[in-house]
Amino acid sequence: MVNDKIIEKKENLKVKKKSLARILLENNPFDKIADLSRIFMGKLGVLEVFDDFIYWNVGRANFIRIFKLLWEYPIVGKENFPQHGGAMVISNHQSELDPWLVGSAVNKKVQWLSKIENFDIPIFKSIIKPFGTIPIKRGQQDVDALEKVKAVLENGGCVGMFPEGTRSPDGELAPFHSGAAKLCLEVGVPYVPCSIFGAYKVFPKHASLNKIKIRDGSIIKVVIGKPVYIDPSMELNYENVQKIKNEMRKDVLILQSGEMNVSRIIRKGISISIDQDRVQIEENLTSRPPMKDIGEKISDSTKDFSIS
Repeated sequence: MVNDKIIEKKENLKVKKKSLARILLENNPFDKIADLSRIFMGKLGVLEVFDDFIYWNVGRANFIRIFKLLWEYPIVGKENFPQHGGAMVISNHQSELDPWLVGSAVNKKVQWLSKIENFDIPIFKSIIKPFGTIPIKRGQQDVDALEKVKAVLENGGCVGMFPEGTRSPDGELAPFHSGAAKLCLEVGVPYVPCSIFGAYKVFPKHASLNKIKIRDGSIIKVVIGKPVYIDPSMELNYENVQKIKNEMRKDVLILQSGEMNVSRIIRKGISISIDQDRVQIEENLTSRPPMKDIGEKISDSTKDFSIS
């Protein structure tokens, strides 16, 4: 009886400690300062400039330093990233670190999609907001999120997605969903395949933060592939979306094999290599107007999109 009371008291104490920790976390000063700063910058009309400063000078610069401090962090293919127009960045998905690993590897701002629940997590929400992260509701038609993605791409920005839809527990590439392929075809932007190596070993799926392996000689490598363009004459239909989706996965597999993919134009028939004159083709292919959605078979459901 006495032992039961002692156990009960210990359990109650644990609950109180957890409740106190949660209260302190939810009322942390970092979030309050970040929110007030963004509100103030918004009133001044310089929120976009403020976010860009945070992205490049605070976020990306320090992420690179942190990654190189904790692990070996080689980047291959930085020169492949297109300098003109919008682009869809696609990659395999191995860990919670992936958006920052890939985003830090390229010289253009990449805006990632993230489940809307992440915008309720203390501290984390204040980190992802200045990065232009787009909140999205999973498993349903989130028209607002899709319109934001299209707007970024149409205005020459870059959006990052993980077409597998979830993190790999063992580094193996899962089948792709069709959301990224549909957007590339609809908006008329190229995709840039990327491949992450070793992140699943450092930060395994479902592992807590205290389980991350650091300074143990681990290597996390990011390979940036060559851009792949979509023929403007391709119609927006189910068959063409599936073709592009399959090409996307094939390109990531090529990067995972240690080879480099070929920069090309995907056509309804045979794709055409364009490695020899990429800059001119970038300018031509990324200047066409967006296509209208004519395919009812292509789901706009956000279950087709990958979200960390």
